[in-house]
Amino acid sequence: MRYRIEYADGRCCNFANSRKDLLDWLKLLKDEQIVDIRKIYKSGVTDSVLDSYRCYLKQ
Repeated sequence: MRYRIEYADGRCCNFANSRKDLLDWLKLLKDEQIVDIRKIYKSGVTDSVLDSYRCYLKQ
């Protein structure tokens, strides 16, 4: 499963290839403000999973 991390400042987004990679990315982020985290399915459909991972974001 792939994930797309979207930032508030309009920069291009980052991609994570698995849940583990996503959690690693979230640990590395410092001052970036995340607008959305989207799960990308093989069909190309995306769903927002920001609420599920909000506890991993540093406030």
